[in-house]
Amino acid sequence: MAELIDDARAAFTVEGAPLRGRIVRMGPGALDPILRRHAYPDPVALLLGEMVLFVALMGGLLKVDGRLIVQAQGDGPAPLMVAEHRSDGSVRAYARLAADAAERMGGAHRLRPCDVIGDGVFAVTLDQGPDFTPHQGFVPLTGDTLAACAEAYFRDSEQTDTRIHLSIGEVFTRDAPPVWRGGGALIQRVAADDARGDTEEAWSRATIFFGTLSDVELLDPALPSADLLYRLYHEDGVRMAPPEPLADRCSCTEERLVEVLQQMPGEQVRDLVEPDGMIHAKCQFCARVYEIGPEKISPA
Repeated sequence: MAELIDDARAAFTVEGAPLRGRIVRMGPGALDPILRRHAYPDPVALLLGEMVLFVALMGGLLKVDGRLIVQAQGDGPAPLMVAEHRSDGSVRAYARLAADAAERMGGAHRLRPCDVIGDGVFAVTLDQGPDFTPHQGFVPLTGDTLAACAEAYFRDSEQTDTRIHLSIGEVFTRDAPPVWRGGGALIQRVAADDARGDTEEAWSRATIFFGTLSDVELLDPALPSADLLYRLYHEDGVRMAPPEPLADRCSCTEERLVEVLQQMPGEQVRDLVEPDGMIHAKCQFCARVYEIGPEKISPA
């Protein structure tokens, strides 16, 4: 099997098992900068990181080009979280915090999704561009973990048996700053047919082995994914496809920001002009600041 490096994902199959699987490992090149640039409180960083892992896993299941957007929205300390995957392997994400977010989370390290997002929904949107109608699915934020919410989405919206494991944490090494690392794995049941026959026993066996996967294994930078999959399924035989790279790469451009500003009334646009004569617009995802001259905007 090919070795899966950091910031990449790969598909895998298990001999004789009615499943398709994906594994993702992310660290210094993709996950860490997304979480590090905004200095989120721990419960927010952990949940947003899991959303990045999940959207990367889901992106690997798609057979069409487009944007896959995972969004959680509610009335909690972080009322909005968004993670996005694009067909070229680019990922980006951000969380919006309430003014009293730190106080409401009480200094906790980890909280349930509903305690961070609040009473709300978990949504998945596939956007293939202006020529297609977006496909959306929703599920309440009732699971104790994001993985549980995601499994409920597949069960309720896709009618697909799915098992998901997501792990994220800061890894500390001597003489080096901490690095956010994450790992995730997903298996989905393939429907029975005349060739496979009854798949219940084989699926049950596969899920039992999958349940032995640990957070430590997924976060270990010294454990290649090929070796991890072998630990899980060596009794049956497992094949891993060549890895697909993932990158922290934002799609924001000055042109898109100008288009948004052009939809605003002229009075609002003039109010945005700062003392230096420029409009300063900051991307919520990558935190890049654009300086846009008012002359570039033709207010609506």
